[in-house]
Amino acid sequence: MKFRKNVAAAIVAAGVALTLGSAGTASASSYYSVPGGKVQFKSAGEVLKVWDTKAGKTGILVVVDDLSAKNPTMDTCNVKGKGKTKTCDMKFTNKHKLQIDVFSYTKLSDHSTRKLVASWKDKA
Repeated sequence: MKFRKNVAAAIVAAGVALTLGSAGTASASSYYSVPGGKVQFKSAGEVLKVWDTKAGKTGILVVVDDLSAKNPTMDTCNVKGKGKTKTCDMKFTNKHKLQIDVFSYTKLSDHSTRKLVASWKDKA
């Protein structure tokens, strides 16, 4: 039964990643459902909001890379605990190309527990 659940989760994650990846860039606000939570990115002000909607020991980590800067920068935002929300100010310069990757994790400091669940490009 656990195998079926993992396969189903992987299929959903792949579908979400493909859907989000093909969404392209967003204008003012992008809102995405990802396995275990939700992510909203507002271009105006470069504000990222993350929701954890799944009970259990996993959290959601969002990594945002600025791909267009001469000195590439990265910022993160994470939340753990069902029903919890976190808002992060990314402070990127306007008109930059951003790569947004969403991971689920059980222990934030242990990279081996991170699993990519969605990825897309956006603009600040």
